[in-house]
Amino acid sequence: MKPQMKSMLACIGFAWTVAQAANAQSVGSTSVRDGWVTVAPSEFQGAINNPLKGFRDYKKNGYGLLKRQYIKWNDIEVCADDSVERIIAYTNKITSAKGRRFEDLNVKLVPRVYLDWNGSSGRQYWPADLHTFDYDSPAFQQRLRRLVEKLGQAWDEDPRIFAVQMGLIGYFGEHHNPAPTAEQRRLLAEAFQKAFKHKPVLVRHNDPEFMQAGFGIYYDTFANISREPPGGPKDQFPWQATHVYRDTWKRAPIEGEVEYNWQKQRESAKPTETFGRTPDETMTVPAYRRYMTDKIRRYHASYLGWISGYNASNPEVLAGAAELQKAFGYRFVLDTVSYPLAVQPGGKLTVKLSVRNTGSAPFYLDWPVAVALLDPATKKPVWSAPLSGVDIRKWLPGEDWDSAAFAYRRPAVPYHDEGRATLPKGIKPGRYLLALAILDRQGGMMPSARFAIENYFRGGWHPLGFIGVGEAPGEAALKNVKFDSPAFDDSLHYKVPEKLLAVKTPPVPQVKAVTPWTPDPNIELINPWRYWTLRPSNNSLEKLTLADGPGASHATRVTGDFGENFSMNYTFAHRAKLDPGRYRFVFSVRGTPGQSVEFGLADGLRRASKEARIPLTEQWQEHTIEFEIKTKFQDETTLCFRLPRNVKGSFDLADTRLKMVK
Repeated sequence: MKPQMKSMLACIGFAWTVAQAANAQSVGSTSVRDGWVTVAPSEFQGAINNPLKGFRDYKKNGYGLLKRQYIKWNDIEVCADDSVERIIAYTNKITSAKGRRFEDLNVKLVPRVYLDWNGSSGRQYWPADLHTFDYDSPAFQQRLRRLVEKLGQAWDEDPRIFAVQMGLIGYFGEHHNPAPTAEQRRLLAEAFQKAFKHKPVLVRHNDPEFMQAGFGIYYDTFANISREPPGGPKDQFPWQATHVYRDTWKRAPIEGEVEYNWQKQRESAKPTETFGRTPDETMTVPAYRRYMTDKIRRYHASYLGWISGYNASNPEVLAGAAELQKAFGYRFVLDTVSYPLAVQPGGKLTVKLSVRNTGSAPFYLDWPVAVALLDPATKKPVWSAPLSGVDIRKWLPGEDWDSAAFAYRRPAVPYHDEGRATLPKGIKPGRYLLALAILDRQGGMMPSARFAIENYFRGGWHPLGFIGVGEAPGEAALKNVKFDSPAFDDSLHYKVPEKLLAVKTPPVPQVKAVTPWTPDPNIELINPWRYWTLRPSNNSLEKLTLADGPGASHATRVTGDFGENFSMNYTFAHRAKLDPGRYRFVFSVRGTPGQSVEFGLADGLRRASKEARIPLTEQWQEHTIEFEIKTKFQDETTLCFRLPRNVKGSFDLADTRLKMVK
């Protein structure tokens, strides 16, 4: 059979399956005993475009109700005296898609504030009153804490925000080049915990300070085989999640990016053995989908980006996306619901639930399950109220994924909850439809997330059976009731307080701008505020900023277990290269007596030269080294201090100066 014919048949088959699912009507079973109605609704077998999970994108005709947004620091804070209103006004600006507001589309935002895109000159976004690259000064630490406080004031109660990526430090806000120091990690953990009581906080790495704070993860190379255990690096998320922090997902979301450039450009990615080279390949090849589903299940991922770039207009691709959508995040299957056949006006209404989470992750926000009495004719709520005693965050999925069996070794268990609400005294007696919905608490208590059952009415309510107010109805079971599909419901939305939407961009406060630094090859080529980076970052080593450098200057200290092949590195900018010529490098060092460091040059990650071995002493010692660059580097020029190997100690560096020698 020709490939074109196979593709056509697949599309027809998918369209038929969707049509059958939409037309299928099953009310499950209903029984009445001792005045109680018990309904066992049929599970909805398709995928559901539920909020807070799935693909990190908005697609009008596909799966995806989340948007991740990079935000430049100086777009939301120009200087220290700037107000929270600038953050709120900027949030108003970025919370729309395809000409419509997020709240009208039921879309949520995951923001990440950053300072430096990738080290390239001109791609830094520091406030006007801080020096670019000044990660180490006390002034920066104070501003870091204050900005997080402002972010909490702006976002913690904003219904448009689902979670917050920590960002702030390093390339892309991904905590490398540089990595946050231990002191900064403690500062950030404390500040974000204090600022965000209602929103999950996500970080890039499993640093102890962040894991102890209960933060989640955004991982930028999700499912890449070279990062996977047992051979993958032990400092990366897959190994850490498997061997150290196994319950991170129970407290906050796991999300990230599927790095397709890596798949295309690196042989180690083994694209044909993993998940292909493009999102559409992942969706259409069964083996690729199985590989990706395996990782989603294993790491309890709630949602992912980049893979969200699939083509939703292709039915075959959309069918594959539906398969992954069912695996992502939460999926609540209502096994049974019990309620009294009749209740009196002003009386207590008790609803008993048995529910399983057959997805991969919990539901992380405190959204209530609500009960409603619907008018049988209009199917609209006459009365509704949240059920006290029900906490959907406790409905956990299975655990301990078995790749070979393609199932959790500990399957999802049924959760038995009993919720209660009180009817108003003035409610009109009669027969009603009893229905349930999951409400967006901050978004105006509007129906939003759906259960995976066939019983569904467009607008967010799941009808289960008839109930009488005042006296029992003649029949409890639903008969001849046409359900809608819960898969896609574009009527769902939430509300944003008018006070937020009314906030306008405030005037720019008076700025005490700092003098920008520009290099002069005859005087100084090293930016005094640009950081020296510890590579690789490692929890066994701690990088500190000291105030007792020579001549009252600041110093950088690396202390701990040096291990193998660690170095302190300085790059002038992303892919910046020193011109051929002769240079004089002056610096002061001290450290553990008897140890030494090697100074040399690197061309990107490749060692280019070894210039000198520097002995360490207890007191500061100034050194001068002259070196010559004869040919231009291919990638970028890096100054390197290679640290002692396989010993414990300390190395302090201060007062670095570099100029071209005529």
